[in-house]
Amino acid sequence: MPKSKKKLAPIDPDYKPYIVLNDKLQVWIGLRDGGRRAVFSSNFDSAKILGYEEQFVHICRISDGQVMKDYI
Repeated sequence: MPKSKKKLAPIDPDYKPYIVLNDKLQVWIGLRDGGRRAVFSSNFDSAKILGYEEQFVHICRISDGQVMKDYI
């Protein structure tokens, strides 16, 4: 019996993985207060990976200081 092939998800050309860092070089780990506040941490291993520009724009709007992308 032949092995079943896994179906691969289509590659999205707009997806470019990155992490978000604040001005204290802490990584973005999530949202709080119903998505109205960005939460950052010094623990690099807990960073959330994002991939779309719209996500970064939203974090820029709700964060207290400057933020930047670091593509991975």
